[in-house]
Amino acid sequence: MKTWRYLDTGFSNGYENMAVDEAIYLSCQQGNSPPTIRLYGWTPPALSLGYFQKAGESVDLSACAQRGIDVVRRLSGGRAVLHDQELTYSLICPEGMPPFGTTVLEAYKVIGECLLHALKGFHLDVQWVPYRDKYVCLRHPHTRNVNCFSSPSWYEITIEGKKVCGSAQKRGGGAFLQHGSILLEHDEEILADVLCFKKGREDFLSELRSTTTSINRHLKVKVGFYELQARVLKSFEEHLGVTLTKGMLTKYECELKDRLLKEKYARSEWNLNACHIHNNSVTNVKAHVA
Repeated sequence: MKTWRYLDTGFSNGYENMAVDEAIYLSCQQGNSPPTIRLYGWTPPALSLGYFQKAGESVDLSACAQRGIDVVRRLSGGRAVLHDQELTYSLICPEGMPPFGTTVLEAYKVIGECLLHALKGFHLDVQWVPYRDKYVCLRHPHTRNVNCFSSPSWYEITIEGKKVCGSAQKRGGGAFLQHGSILLEHDEEILADVLCFKKGREDFLSELRSTTTSINRHLKVKVGFYELQARVLKSFEEHLGVTLTKGMLTKYECELKDRLLKEKYARSEWNLNACHIHNNSVTNVKAHVA
């Protein structure tokens, strides 16, 4: 069996979490990092924006500040995600590495199978999102919302037709990164407070309640962060056919992370502006790290 690295980085703020994910991704592109699975949490809560999402049109920044919620922009695409009571995973490895195939959808399917198996271990009635649902969403963009979890994607996971996991992917330079959230709890009221939406608040809340759920809403005995973490870790090992060895960030990855924090994720220029303007130094961090 192949050996992969497993990182348990605990709970960090949104800026640190996104900087760590990208540091591993950049290092993997350069052949300096092994295939890696990272499981982590968020403190304080954070709202992550998709790479191209416009903060001013998507997020109530004043409400986030009042609630102590960080706002950070992801390297990956998609829409806004509120990270609070959840387990977040990231998987980084070279493109084309078995069993992930060479396309976005192939990787989504393999990773989704790992997550699906993990949640079935709690005797949850989890299902794949039907392919046609994604097709309908693409054909009818007016059905999309600023909230990622209102829009199930290919090979993502639902319980009773409601989304419980959300994932996004970034690939290039010979590597790919997929990260995503598995909801332990879900508070629609907080999400409605911090997101901007065109419809009325009650309509938006109704949409959230009909499209999104969390693991513990369907269990008599609630699952905690570390119990879910252990089961997800085991499922990745079994379904990928690898041995996961606990490790740490390398010195090089730490240097990349610190540089990314300084020049990118801790800056409002990155977090609050749409990424069509990001053709400056904040997107080229790897060129400045020896």
